[in-house]
Amino acid sequence: MTDVGESARNPFAGAEDLNAPGLVAESGILFMEGADEPVELQRLKRDVREIAEDSEQTGIWLAHAMEQAWEAVGLLAAYPVLADLLGERHRIVANDWQSAGLLALVAHLLRRSIDLLDRVKFSPAALRADLGSQRNAPAYLFSASELLDRAADLLAESATLVRDNERRWRVFGARVRRLPSD
Repeated sequence: MTDVGESARNPFAGAEDLNAPGLVAESGILFMEGADEPVELQRLKRDVREIAEDSEQTGIWLAHAMEQAWEAVGLLAAYPVLADLLGERHRIVANDWQSAGLLALVAHLLRRSIDLLDRVKFSPAALRADLGSQRNAPAYLFSASELLDRAADLLAESATLVRDNERRWRVFGARVRRLPSD
């Protein structure tokens, strides 16, 4: 065990003063000594930025597609044989449009989580100083994790909306295939 300010003999040993007793066994997370932000966190932040960008672009594309689909679905009202399925077809578009909005919100949440993580100085010296005074780093980390959790919830909700459409598509498609081709 090393004292605060004393360098560890083994550079791969955990930073004992930054790991609460029993925390490693309970969580499997070990803070390792290093000069700056851990490489694993840099990689995580890069991946989160990538997911935010993908979510934003997918949301934009899907919202635009649903605007066009909304107009097209409105034209189906001219076919009385489909009247009983117009609610189903509009629900498909509404679900996808809602999913587009959720994806846009996910992008905002993910980017803000990175903003919060960027406020934490991850060098061992900075973390030791923070833990000995204001303890802002844990608060920022917890808030960032809450935003990441909410983004995950919204992605699951988006997937549920898409899944909700599967039966509706099958019913609508089966009816269209049975229509005479005049």
